[in-house]
Amino acid sequence: MKGPGVIIQSVDRALQIIDFFTGPQAELGITEIAERIGLGKSTVYGLVNTLLKAGYLEQNPENKRYRLGLRLFELGSIVQSRMDVREIARPYLEALSQKFHMTVHMGIYRDWEMVYIDKVDSPNTRIVYSQVGKRAPMYCTGIGKAVLANMSPADVRYILDSRPLEPLTVHTLTKPEEILEELERVRTNGYAVDNEEVELGLRCVAVPVYDYRKKPVAAVSISCAAAYLNEAKILEAATALGETAKEISKRLGSGI
Repeated sequence: MKGPGVIIQSVDRALQIIDFFTGPQAELGITEIAERIGLGKSTVYGLVNTLLKAGYLEQNPENKRYRLGLRLFELGSIVQSRMDVREIARPYLEALSQKFHMTVHMGIYRDWEMVYIDKVDSPNTRIVYSQVGKRAPMYCTGIGKAVLANMSPADVRYILDSRPLEPLTVHTLTKPEEILEELERVRTNGYAVDNEEVELGLRCVAVPVYDYRKKPVAAVSISCAAAYLNEAKILEAATALGETAKEISKRLGSGI
């Protein structure tokens, strides 16, 4: 791995060793590491021992093989805590709004509901229902269904059983079995659609965003007048949203 500036060879090799443990083998011995990096065992032992002392590696007491240490978890947690999802996503949301001339939302999953954390309005669409900071139900909103469809069956059942499924419009699905069928369609299609279920005359398409644990923690959506967001536009928007959500998920540490 080379880049501009001076490269310290010993540091570069130590980082290579750490990267070896990110593959399918969680534990490696000195011989295996030496073969992979192309160095003598004595040199590798010195590098590994340095990483061991600093907490970046630890040794399995049973088989004496090495594995990633808790220091990496501590550093990863610090990085994760500093990640502002809204700040990361904002440029992507603005790009989507400019491309489609529609309103773009982002919501995060909190306490069995979705919370709108950002909204980029379009002059072509005025959406009254959504406001930054407002909570929204999961069973009928696009962002909610996008997240709900990718949660565990137990969590989905808990949400449907413990929350009132109130009709917001004549199109809102309020029967658990109907909602479960809808969530299956979301999983099959890869995107969720709010078909005038929250506000008459308004249609929305949404996809989930995943965090470093590969769990759905947020969603991004495009909303517009139902007459304009037809089937062809839904598919086009879903594709763009999927690419956007993938990029945001990567920035959050997800490998999805």
